[in-house]
Amino acid sequence: MLEKYCDIEKRIVPIKDFLENNKDCNGYKGHYKGIITLNSPLVFQPEILFIGINSGEGAYKVLNSDSENNRNITPIRMIDQNEMCFKELNWYQKGNARGYFKNKKEKTGWVSFEWYQRNQRINNPFIKNMIEFLYEIAKIKFPEEYKVEKYDHNKEPFWYENFGKSIMSTNLYPIATTNTKDLNKILDSLAEEKELKKYWEESKGNDKDINNWTVRKYFIRRVNELIRLVQPKIIVCLGKTAFNDLTYTNSKDYNGSKLYFIEKKIGDTIVVIGFSRSGQWSGLIPEVAKKILEKQLP
Repeated sequence: MLEKYCDIEKRIVPIKDFLENNKDCNGYKGHYKGIITLNSPLVFQPEILFIGINSGEGAYKVLNSDSENNRNITPIRMIDQNEMCFKELNWYQKGNARGYFKNKKEKTGWVSFEWYQRNQRINNPFIKNMIEFLYEIAKIKFPEEYKVEKYDHNKEPFWYENFGKSIMSTNLYPIATTNTKDLNKILDSLAEEKELKKYWEESKGNDKDINNWTVRKYFIRRVNELIRLVQPKIIVCLGKTAFNDLTYTNSKDYNGSKLYFIEKKIGDTIVVIGFSRSGQWSGLIPEVAKKILEKQLP
């Protein structure tokens, strides 16, 4: 499976090479923060495949925190170049969900906590919410075990070794940026690059011209091939845009609900769930957790 996925990732290499060679040029400087293709190990038939839009600037900031003269070091996390990055789901990495600087102003004295130490200070609210997602799903999935299992903030939960290690996470677009506005600027610029035209022609389809959506479709193909390879039991899109882009739809809030789903035919019929991340979306966690278990393949 690893070899097959490496072949899938090869379509990203020429785009990665172009961005690395032009990261200090107009259209990319200040916007491009590296390439990150997966946020977890490859898992065959994972319980859940979470799909977001793109990675943020966290890895970039870590690499450049001690660099001199603003060197603009960009992380390249592709499985054939840095396999060590994919040994565990990055939400589980110590300090990602919870941690703090003793001196916040100087950013010194970093104190990090394990992901399951849920009574400690939050570092990244998004990752904290995703951990809460897993706890909520596990609580519904393993009701009998929860009746006898005592919760301990200082040890991994009983479901980690099986359910917890059967979670995959990736993004539609492997280009890391500070925000989606920067991602769109990069996609617009890439669409105009003559030396990349032959790649965009592959995904142009019925588009009149090569544009932002043409470039998006080129990257979405990698995700569709990944889905066929790993055969997830369910796909959960993190945000309305991720849901719409993956399913080629334009879903809107239904009757005030911020939860959407569609059956997407990729080999076997796989249900794709999406939910809005606007505002305080942590309140959606119980509703989405129930829908995941209701629609998940056995």
